[in-house]
Order: sequence, then C-alpha cells, then structure tokens
Amino acid sequence: MSTIEVIIIAAMEEEIAPFLAQATEVSDAVQIGNSVQHTAKLGELNALLVRGGIGLVNAASAATAALLQARAQDPSAAAPLVISAGSAGGLGDTVRVGDVVIGAELINASADARAFGYVLGQVPGMPASYAVPESLRTISDIGAPGYKEVATIHHGLLVSSYAFVGHERSVIIKEQFPGVLATDMESSAIAQTSLAFGAPFVAIRGISDLCGPASDADFLTHVDDAADRSAVVVLAVIEAWQQAGTPRDISAPAEAGTPII
Repeated sequence: MSTIEVIIIAAMEEEIAPFLAQATEVSDAVQIGNSVQHTAKLGELNALLVRGGIGLVNAASAATAALLQARAQDPSAAAPLVISAGSAGGLGDTVRVGDVVIGAELINASADARAFGYVLGQVPGMPASYAVPESLRTISDIGAPGYKEVATIHHGLLVSSYAFVGHERSVIIKEQFPGVLATDMESSAIAQTSLAFGAPFVAIRGISDLCGPASDADFLTHVDDAADRSAVVVLAVIEAWQQAGTPRDISAPAEAGTPII
C-alpha cells in the first residue's frame, strides 16, 4: 500500500466534497465508526480524505482512525500532515464571510478546569493551546491579503466548542479569548489527537457566518461557499508543503503549567 502523506478531515459531506471533486484515484468509501474514509491522490500526494462528523468527539475519533490507518499502511513512515478543513464562524473584528482563517493556534473553548490550576481552555494534562509547527506557519503564508477567490486569509487563534456559536456565546468567547479569529466544533480535538500521534497539524477554515443573531441561517446559506474556499487554500498549502520537502518538524507544545491533578 502507498504511504499516506496527508490526511484531510472535514465534518460534513458538503465540506469534504470539494476535495473528492479535485482528487484522482479515489477509492470506495470505507466507514470506520462515524467517519467515512477515501484514499485518493491530490496532485502527487497520497491522501486520506475523511468525513469525520460534527463535534469534538467525532473529530477525535475520526482523526484517531485515520492516523492508525496511515500507520498500518506504512509503519516506518513519518506521521502524515493532518488538516482540519471546512467551515467556521467568524469572531475577529476584521473577519468577513468568504474569508479563510488559518489557525496558527488552537484552543478548546469548552474546557474549564481552572479549579485545579489549569488555564481556561486547557484540557487537564494537555497543553494550554496547540501551536502549529513553524514550518507549516511559513508554508501556509500563501498570499496577502488573499489567494485566488479568497479575498482575505487570516492567521491566528481558532477555538473549538461543543456548541454552535451564536451571538450570546460569541460575546463570551471573545471576552475569554482575546484576539480570537474564528470558532468551529472540531479543530482543537483534531489538533490534540495529532499531537498524541506526533503528526503535524493545521486548521484551514472558510468563514460561513459571523456568529450573530442570524448565524444559523447564514451558515446554511454559505457553508458550501465556505467549504470551497477552505479547499482552495488547503490545496495551495499542501502543494507548497510538498515543494518544501514535506517538513515534519513538530513544535514543542505550550507549557502545560502545574495543575493540582
């Protein structure tokens, strides 16, 4: 079997569809738990395309299954690049629907173990945040302010939550995590799983809504466009990653602190 070089995980069928449309040599679907996997070629790279399901638990389960599949196909190979793709809600003041946010740092906004000495957003025993490897930060800087049909690409903090974020929750998140650019329901879980497997990780999300009073309707209207824009940037990043020699340096995680438990 071919070595899997890149894993792309998206929650919904609409979000993985642009990659299946661009890929060649796409295999039949294989369902593992709640996730659906296809092996495929993206350019010259061997890819595993995964529809993982919505939410942190589905995302972590899908990432685990995908990384175990990659290891089973070639136990001696370096861990593949893992990308969280699809849509997100915009939270940054300059973020607009149709933009793309590349998460340089990921935090679980639902985690709160401050009573035991952890910081807000830190899962007990894990880093306070998940930083993207420096090589990937450089490679993902593919255009300024934007790239092709994406008007603006932002780099910065992306948080994940168990909740779909509307207006009330967005106010709280922006207060708790200053400078946050966007929110989704999967990326921090995929980042945590990737760290456990020693795999480089980056989240690249198209903005479907701005977490306002009509965020649910906006999401349904724009999710397809957001997924398409996410895919445009993802494909450019993996091409740049391949041209750079597919570097797999893993940045040290943020200091975990000294929790009580």
